[in-house]
Amino acid sequence: MQLRTPEGQLLMAAAKSFKPDFGFNLHDQNAYYGAGEKGLPATISVLAPAYNQQREINLSRGNAMKLIAQLSKLIEQEVPNHLAKYNDSYSYRSFGDTFSEMGISTILIESGAYPHDPNRQVARKINRMLYVQMIDELISDKWQQQEIATYQAIPFNVKDAWVDLLINDVTILSPQGSYVTDIAINAKGRYPQINELGDISSIRQGFTQLDAHTLSFDAGKAYPLAKPLDLTTEKYRQLLVQGYSCFSGDLTLINNQSDWLSYQCANTLSAMPTRHGAAAFILREQGTAKYAVLGEQLIKL
Repeated sequence: MQLRTPEGQLLMAAAKSFKPDFGFNLHDQNAYYGAGEKGLPATISVLAPAYNQQREINLSRGNAMKLIAQLSKLIEQEVPNHLAKYNDSYSYRSFGDTFSEMGISTILIESGAYPHDPNRQVARKINRMLYVQMIDELISDKWQQQEIATYQAIPFNVKDAWVDLLINDVTILSPQGSYVTDIAINAKGRYPQINELGDISSIRQGFTQLDAHTLSFDAGKAYPLAKPLDLTTEKYRQLLVQGYSCFSGDLTLINNQSDWLSYQCANTLSAMPTRHGAAAFILREQGTAKYAVLGEQLIKL
């Protein structure tokens, strides 16, 4: 570790001066990790970092694993099957691995998502409970009775296992012929885009998920903006039912009072969904608009 930042130098100096038995590395992680293959969202992820390339378990790393094993009981009690652990590949540039190499029992805790909890209040609650239990455990030494095998049994964190909105088996009516696909959308950025197309449901799950086997994709129409528009929820719903999915012209004319995004139309609207294309379209059943998609929001019409 090169310690080429002032804060890194200060942290290392503090560690060498204080010489702690335990160190805690606390972070947030993105919402899309899963607790194992096809598992639930990883609300809490943990790691006892490796101290060498061989990922051996010495006394200090073993102690970190045992304390995590003890803490895992609380996590499983509060949010069953929402616990995962990171891959322990050694990273010489990481403070967690470096501190582990220095003999500090280091524990990484990353806070992720929980279904229907956009502000991560569940992860906040679990963190507070964990910190209190950590202190109690370190005072009582009960954690030392735990088995390292309990830590090793925690499922691995799976990246991009979840998406915000997953539409399964929707029919695309293309000029070259009809076909069926899945559409995945995440809410990253101001205007979410279509992340993926294809066979998605076999490897990912959606926080919101729709079986669309009776539905067909419609890119929708452009609503022309010629004068100011007060866009209430009811007015927006009427436009969506009429097949308008986006707006052409000056979007500053819109006074959007709804909870839904307003999309600027592309120069041309494709009959087929495209990767990185606008997440603004209509889903129809036998010609009737049944749902609208605006960003990660699925709107029943």
